[in-house]
Amino acid sequence: MLLFRHDAQEPPILSPRIPIIGHLINMICYKQDFYHQLGQHNPDLPIFTLPLGLGKMYIITSPALVQAAMRKKSLSFEPLTVAFAERMVGFGPNIMDLMHHPPANSESWLNAQHKPYDMLAPGAALNDMNARVLNSVADIINSVGPEFETKQFYIWLRNSFTRATTGALFGAQNPLTEDPKLNDSLWDYEGGQADLLMKPFPSLTARKPFQGRAALQEALRAYFRAGHDQDSDVSLVIKGRVEVNKKWGLPIDDIADHELGMLFVSVTNAIPTLFWMIFYVFHDSQLVADLQNELLGCVEEMEDSNGQRECIFSVAKFSAECPLLVSTYQEVMRMTNRQLGTRTVIEDTYLSHSSVGDAAGTPTTYLLKKGTHIQMPSIITAYAPATWGEDVHNFDPRRFITTGEREKERQQNRAFNPFGGGKHLCPGRHFAYAEILGAVAALVLGFEIVTPEGGQVSVPPMNNSLVEAVGKPLSDVQQNLLVNIRRRPGWEGVKWRFVAGNGTTDT
Repeated sequence: MLLFRHDAQEPPILSPRIPIIGHLINMICYKQDFYHQLGQHNPDLPIFTLPLGLGKMYIITSPALVQAAMRKKSLSFEPLTVAFAERMVGFGPNIMDLMHHPPANSESWLNAQHKPYDMLAPGAALNDMNARVLNSVADIINSVGPEFETKQFYIWLRNSFTRATTGALFGAQNPLTEDPKLNDSLWDYEGGQADLLMKPFPSLTARKPFQGRAALQEALRAYFRAGHDQDSDVSLVIKGRVEVNKKWGLPIDDIADHELGMLFVSVTNAIPTLFWMIFYVFHDSQLVADLQNELLGCVEEMEDSNGQRECIFSVAKFSAECPLLVSTYQEVMRMTNRQLGTRTVIEDTYLSHSSVGDAAGTPTTYLLKKGTHIQMPSIITAYAPATWGEDVHNFDPRRFITTGEREKERQQNRAFNPFGGGKHLCPGRHFAYAEILGAVAALVLGFEIVTPEGGQVSVPPMNNSLVEAVGKPLSDVQQNLLVNIRRRPGWEGVKWRFVAGNGTTDT
């Protein structure tokens, strides 16, 4: 029984057991597990139509078809951006007017936002940002002493690296440095975005994220009114975004409100990824030993002017000299990425797919109807046994090390999309890479991380959420997880330092 029209050329319908509302019930009840089961139970369907009450949605499971969809301009994220911006981000009427009424014959305001992200591509501007954030990372890890210190680990990591990241973007006068309480406001806002979107009267029904957002907006407005965005230590990407918005005639408070989005995206995926990488690594003593051996060949040792032992990592060397470290990072992302890859079909579109085992090579062409939403859940493509092997649910830190099996690696590259793709490929991926791998490299080589009882840490359970692009640990784990950390014997007096880019910019 269908309550919508379905063309014979559209992807086949995957009917629910309970007519009309079955998939909606399962999505609400089982969240990410619902998508995981869809992928596991329908491995031969590259794309299908999911009836959802009065409407429908397309689910793409084939990595090749995902790549094709990401390249299609007619499959866009922008309608969703416009739909969610007012309730989730709190944009005022000036920005919403630019979103709803783009110029007919020239570049839209949304498209103009992409240009400043050129500063996040490899080059001098990125090197400068990496140097700033790694300087703060060095301060964080250098503050740990030779005796065990007990940390509320997720909170300690979250707060420390939020300040490091926002400082690299917004400079020393950024609001979160000036008022540490805003750190909690940011994460209160992050944790309640779904409530802001879905609940009526969010000022009453979603008070914590609503008030967190309001506090951040007020602080950002004060920052921009004081002209701190022009300070010399503010990143070029922030200055570029401000310049674009000034050209579009936005008042200063609207410019400040827009930067709440940058504040949010700069930390809310990278920091959980860092957390998971630390725990996956320190859970496995053999992996720790293997990484230490690899990193010893990558670290440079010297004495500073005061005779103190310095250990220096160049993040530019990791990709060539530390294959296990990089593979571990990629495997962590495969295991923990939970983005849904949502797009909207803005005009009727055809996608073609050829089955791997189709000897004739005849593709099947699917019609995607205008106005329909698409999802490409990473939990399906990242956990497909046909792509990754029967051990797909196991953490394998060597999974991404090149073996020479070209076809296998080609299939896995298609299925591995932790940063999205196409026009919406995450521009901050190089920045996150430097911050996360730099921190993990120093922690592995120079520190011990154990339970308060002295045992190996365990990888905690993950939150089963539909609104987190990177899964986070359960709320109880976030608040109460205790870990002991200290310098490794023999590394007590080390001062850690990092070199960004090609080595000409250091911290």
